[in-house]
Amino acid sequence: MPKCTRNGCGQEYEDVANDQMACQYHPGIPEFHEGLKGWTCCKTRVHSFDDFMEIGGCKLGSHSNTPKHKDDDPFKADLTKYDDVLPTPPPAPSTAVPVEAVEAAPEPRVAEPEPIDEDPVGVAIAQGAKCKRNGCQAVYESESVSHAPEMCKFHPGTALFHEGNKGWTCCKPRATDFDEFMQIKGCTLGRHLFVGTKPEKKVQADKCRRDYYQMAGSVIVSIYAKKIDREASSVEFTPDTIKLHLVHGDGKVYDDEIVLNASIVPEDSSFEYLSTKVEIKLAKSSPAAWTVLERDSA
Repeated sequence: MPKCTRNGCGQEYEDVANDQMACQYHPGIPEFHEGLKGWTCCKTRVHSFDDFMEIGGCKLGSHSNTPKHKDDDPFKADLTKYDDVLPTPPPAPSTAVPVEAVEAAPEPRVAEPEPIDEDPVGVAIAQGAKCKRNGCQAVYESESVSHAPEMCKFHPGTALFHEGNKGWTCCKPRATDFDEFMQIKGCTLGRHLFVGTKPEKKVQADKCRRDYYQMAGSVIVSIYAKKIDREASSVEFTPDTIKLHLVHGDGKVYDDEIVLNASIVPEDSSFEYLSTKVEIKLAKSSPAAWTVLERDSA
């Protein structure tokens, strides 16, 4: 199946299901400022690079697999005005360095075992689970193959963007476009991390985007959030409210209570978790048209 190349999506898709609601992406460019990271097309801002990569798209459309050109790289934006928040590189040495020495990649070093970053012994791992370490693209095959020592080649550092160059704080290779940056090979060897022992972080998320439309007997509400944890999330109905507890993305939590403009029949209302949203069907208690979804709290 083709893979969508739009910023913030990256999903594989089927052409028969590629409608104008299939893709949730960012039409803007990255914006890093005063330690915060986000996209120029929406307001969500986060501190870490991992959280930045999980910001759900703010626009809906159809998937596209048009190849990206280097000139189309969103990280080609002029970030030099934000250099005050990035570390300043040390001055170049005065002595000349042979070209071979500059271009040679550092030899991978073996990582010291860190129990907090290791999968617990005997933990159940789903077939096809992806390694969580930066720079590793491995998927789980079996205990003997996937957990063999020194199988994982990863970056223990953090992402570093400076003066148009992109790389990792733990090693020297640099790239000029984002796709090349994502392909920089890890500089440290260790075991794969498919589950980990670190407690999952729960970050209160910004309010999720939503919209609605109505029919004679029902109102359809869409709450947009990617990668919803169905086991940890809940949607509850009362005659006058919708109570939401959504865990999505990388441990983000969105709690909200929508006070409805008119009453509903809770037992006849329902919801469904989809790939990019929760779709809620509210059964009206009367067929009258709603002028707004939410009652004015004032």
